[in-house]
Amino acid sequence: MPRIITISNQKGGVGKTTITREIGVYLSLQGKKTLLIDSDPQGNLTKGLTEEITAGLYEAYCNDSFDLISISATLSILSGTSKLSIIEKMLLGEIDGYTRLRDILTQPLFADFDYILIDTPPSLGALTVNALVAAHHLLIVINPALYTMQGTNDLMQTFAKVKKNLNPALSILGTIVNNCDARPVIVREILQELEANFKDELFHTHLSKSVKIEEAIAEMRGTIQCGDSKVAQEIEAIGKEFIQRTDSIIGAEASV
Repeated sequence: MPRIITISNQKGGVGKTTITREIGVYLSLQGKKTLLIDSDPQGNLTKGLTEEITAGLYEAYCNDSFDLISISATLSILSGTSKLSIIEKMLLGEIDGYTRLRDILTQPLFADFDYILIDTPPSLGALTVNALVAAHHLLIVINPALYTMQGTNDLMQTFAKVKKNLNPALSILGTIVNNCDARPVIVREILQELEANFKDELFHTHLSKSVKIEEAIAEMRGTIQCGDSKVAQEIEAIGKEFIQRTDSIIGAEASV
């Protein structure tokens, strides 16, 4: 049974897609069979990994036939396109409007994956709620910027409502700081605030700003596949902690 993790934040530009891609590639390189789901109508996760065009998440939501695109032997993607913007309106008023993705992922096609990572749009609409309802865990991505907590607070309210009403098993896997440059004093102060607010939920390693990430996107690869660098080392540390956190939760569940 795959572990399903939704990567989210209402605020745009925090790097949800970057984190989804980099962790997904890392997991696949560790031999973990990994599926990435591009639930953002911008489709940047898809564009950053493949040029192949096929029926994807939109068709799955519409109960039409769809395909998974194979990136490597251990990495696949369920693609997203601008057509997903139609889904927000289409699901309004539907009985299964917030549970359709969960139902999609119960199909045998998805059973053999170790991990499924869902990239979400910068909003708390039907696509994001579907991703939260389908997931076992929420992974929050934030930037060390002023007012960063405001969008995160909105996400936490939605998380609480989904957990109470639609997915009681949903838990927070952690919070990753992206685009981090700790040299300015204001950034160090914000990081201290984040540490005080998130405590053990905060991943130990922050992901730095780096042109290496953009270069990797241009090559349709993970940064960790493009040679040794400071940011590649950070991604490896984040990936290791990601596995440790999911393994710890699975172990705790098994002992109950």
